[in-house]
Formats: sequence, structure tokens, C-alpha cells
Amino acid sequence: MSPFNLFGSRQPTPVQVRWQDGEPVEFQRRPMRRGPRYLITDVRERWIEESPWPFPSPMPVGGDRLRCWRVLARSAGEPEAPAREFVLRMRAGPGVWDLVRVAD
Repeated sequence: MSPFNLFGSRQPTPVQVRWQDGEPVEFQRRPMRRGPRYLITDVRERWIEESPWPFPSPMPVGGDRLRCWRVLARSAGEPEAPAREFVLRMRAGPGVWDLVRVAD
């Protein structure tokens, strides 16, 4: 079993991410524009991974290249709540993000 606990109907969950100086600073689930927003309070880890993808890709055999961030984030609507850990993954191409919530 995966160490990640995914939420949402599509797995992993698509998200809209706001950037600042090359780092993610805020995210919210898509297509729900009025859903909860999360503010990133800390970036714990960054890495790049190759991932197989089920549709044709401009990447060579081996799949798409994913830029990944393990972050701590707090709901903008509940700033006093403790931060939770998430993994944000950006696929090759602008604005295509996935979100994985790390199991507590």
C-alpha cells in the first residue's frame, strides 16, 4: 500500500497552485474554486522524479518528469489549526499540478 492517503475523486487530486520566486506558496483543489485554500508554511523537501504516463508524452521512454515538493500547509480558513503535510507534484508543462496528502 502507498504511504500516501489520497483525497478527492480523481487520484491524485488536481490543484491550482500560486507561485512566488519559483516556489509554491498557496494551493486549492480544482475545479472547486470556492473550496478550501491552503497556505504553505514550510517547504520540507524538493526532488525530481520520472513517472510513467498513460498517454503520449514528449518525454523519452520512462515517462514524464515531475518536480515535487513536500510541504507543510495550513487551511487559510482555519489559521489556528495545525499545519498538515502534503506533496505537490508539477508535471511537465505549465500549470499541471497534482496533490497528495501524506497520511497522519
